[in-house]
Amino acid sequence: MFATLLLSAAVAATPTPFDAAQLSGSWSDSVNTSSVCEEARHFTRMQLSDDHQRLAIFNDRTWKSKLGETNRFAATVVAETERSLTLRYDNETRVNAAGKLVEWQLIIVAPGVYRWRETGWPEGKVNGVVGIRCSP
Repeated sequence: MFATLLLSAAVAATPTPFDAAQLSGSWSDSVNTSSVCEEARHFTRMQLSDDHQRLAIFNDRTWKSKLGETNRFAATVVAETERSLTLRYDNETRVNAAGKLVEWQLIIVAPGVYRWRETGWPEGKVNGVVGIRCSP
């Protein structure tokens, strides 16, 4: 009986894993009110590995960022919740105020909508990018 209670408590304490289907489709992002899903926009696809350890981000064109100029990015998943992935990008060199490599959270704020935040920022703070799913 005691073992059953312990097992039940362990199962109840296990967080719900991130559902990779939340990342399906073609995404575009914006920092203003212009139409996000117009054909001329930049589009991204994301793929979470089966073991939830890696995230690949594929862009339809070359993208220039602090990580370099490329059309794909890869990251290690360091944590997950039902609605977020905490990531450390490959080749990351930026450090936070504590001197540790920057980590980012990709947060699904509503079906088909994501936001980014650096883990060192105050709770609730996100960057200006709003990601919108444009196609399944």
